[in-house]
Amino acid sequence: MKYLCLTGVCIAWLAFASYAAAAPPQAGAATPQRVLFLYSFGRNFEPWDTFGEYLRTDLTKQAPRPIDLYEVSLETSRFGGSEQDAPFVGYLQALFLDRQPDLVVAIGGPAVHFLAGNGKSLFPTAKLLYAGADERMLQGFAPSRNSTSVLASIEPASLIRNILQVLPDTKTIAVVIGNSPLEKYWLQTMHEEFKPFEDRIEFVYFNEYSSDEMRERASRLPKHSAILYADVEVDAYGVPHDQERVLAALNAVTTAPIFGLYDYQLGGGIVGGPLLSIRDLSRETASIGARILSGEEPGSIKTAPQAFATPEFDARELQRWGIRQVDLPPGSIVRFIEPTLWDRYKWWIALVTSLFVAEVLIIAVLLINRNRLRRAHARLSASERHMSLAASAANLRFWVWDIRRDEVWSTEAALAVSGSSLAAPIKFDQFVEGTYPEDRESVRTAVRRAMENDGEYRAEYRVLLDDSTTRWVSGRGRAEFDHTGRARQLRAVSIDITERRRAEEEAYKLGGQLINAQEEERARLARALHDDVTQRLALLALDAAREEDGLTDKTGREALSSMRKNLVNISRDVHDLSYALHPAILEDLGLVEALRAECERFAGLSSILVNLSTPEVPWEASQSTALCLFRIAQEALRNVTLHSRAKGVDVSLKTFEEGLELCVRDDGVGFDASGRREKPSLGHASMRQRVNLLNGRLHISSRVGLGTTILAWVPRAEARRA
Repeated sequence: MKYLCLTGVCIAWLAFASYAAAAPPQAGAATPQRVLFLYSFGRNFEPWDTFGEYLRTDLTKQAPRPIDLYEVSLETSRFGGSEQDAPFVGYLQALFLDRQPDLVVAIGGPAVHFLAGNGKSLFPTAKLLYAGADERMLQGFAPSRNSTSVLASIEPASLIRNILQVLPDTKTIAVVIGNSPLEKYWLQTMHEEFKPFEDRIEFVYFNEYSSDEMRERASRLPKHSAILYADVEVDAYGVPHDQERVLAALNAVTTAPIFGLYDYQLGGGIVGGPLLSIRDLSRETASIGARILSGEEPGSIKTAPQAFATPEFDARELQRWGIRQVDLPPGSIVRFIEPTLWDRYKWWIALVTSLFVAEVLIIAVLLINRNRLRRAHARLSASERHMSLAASAANLRFWVWDIRRDEVWSTEAALAVSGSSLAAPIKFDQFVEGTYPEDRESVRTAVRRAMENDGEYRAEYRVLLDDSTTRWVSGRGRAEFDHTGRARQLRAVSIDITERRRAEEEAYKLGGQLINAQEEERARLARALHDDVTQRLALLALDAAREEDGLTDKTGREALSSMRKNLVNISRDVHDLSYALHPAILEDLGLVEALRAECERFAGLSSILVNLSTPEVPWEASQSTALCLFRIAQEALRNVTLHSRAKGVDVSLKTFEEGLELCVRDDGVGFDASGRREKPSLGHASMRQRVNLLNGRLHISSRVGLGTTILAWVPRAEARRA
């Protein structure tokens, strides 16, 4: 960001030399678009300072490319005289001699007037945007194809009408305005527009006073007076001022209400009324500027001048001057309303009232509940009898473990959890002894987890019946806790799921058979394509090449050459298809070389950087293990191409004493792995099925914006010594 201010030709050239010595932008970065903000005054001059801050932020966000922003102030506008523009014109010509801006935005009346008169000669290739000024400033200038405007329509007379509507008894209006050339222009405009009101209003103008004299006169205005605060850029003595400070100083001593012109003054001391929205004006200017930077011709963009917005008023100033809200214009918006006693303490009042009502209700509810509890106990006893009967009919068993007493009670069922009926309470260890030896620890772990965490108990295990047969049981329940957080009992229900487990095992075996059959068919098709089709295509390509060499006709040679190239391409495609169906390299050279070849093929097809890490494998993986891990890597890389939009992917193979681990990690967009997907992923299901067939594990982790990681582990039992 550059902010330049003309204080003399020498300083101008020093600023230019400093900028010329700056380091050039880094290579490879997007070329920024040059934008010049031409202010009417320097810093701390309102409303242009506020307008510029809004515009700078909005344009930076909306611009199609990064912008290189310059800010220059037309300081000569404080003193007047077009003859003083010559040094400034020379300064701008020198500054932008070799770096013409893409867009020049003139902010405020003086800057708009200056750019309209000098813009074509100063910036012959730049687009011009006139903004933040009244439409009167462009009168006398012909429209140009290279320029457009976002201007305001300021009607001083409407401000007087607002004052008279709010304060109909007003007899005197003091107009607070400065003495710069721009303010003199507006002073003359106000004199003309206020003439219709002079028969009932006395107008007093403060343009010939210093800021101290303005405050002194504002402190002794007669009754039925009002102040119209316009602009105080420069007072009668040529001293520049911060308008907000001048407004605050006047508000502190005035004997009459102050009315303003701009929306940012609301809350700073003005009563309010129809105000010009600097925020809306700057937002519209940023939108038009972004359209121009995107390539739209300025001359084709037309915007209507912005008028005063819906009247807004400061509730504190209304109260200070005794102005009733019913006297405001219809549809007015009142801001800064002071909260009432109810607004401040309504929650406390409501809380106390609620507590009193709650005490009465609690007493009534307790009396009602006492009678309900008596009836509930009777119904509960009957319900327990009915539940026991239903459990027996459904082959369910309800059981309760009293943890403090270490007693397990259960209902009767055809299948008991321990393999026999529990006619009397037993210890929990006796209860667990009835389970299959290899499943006892998992039952204890499930119970311990329920007692230590959220109380939910889930377990699937085998039980030994009295006839030495084994059945599968599913248990579900919940632990109950006392006021100290310690588990006091566990309630659960058990059901026989033997048939379901058998069906799952059959489905598991069938899935493995389908995968094996699929791989065998793939291998058969791959061999047929490789050993037959590709060989025949190669012979055809050779025959075409021989015929091509023997022809003298140019047209025939070109036709045979095209045919030969097509045959070669088809042969290559058939070879790639054969490889995709079943890579022979996996059987010939092993898993490591197959992974390396697949990564190279993937990188060549997708232009995604692949980093493969395969340390020395101390033992050779079996064919089933190698095929499983290779297919998982192949599917993971395919998902990277289709979904991840990644720039790079890491593939690694690690060996452990107990097995092999494959890891595929990308830096793509990722996905919500915990969320529910619209449709199931067949690729993920295939990966899990392959790993499960080898008693391995598959873990897929991903987060939106942080890429995806797939970890597959196959146990050592599926490998053989080299």
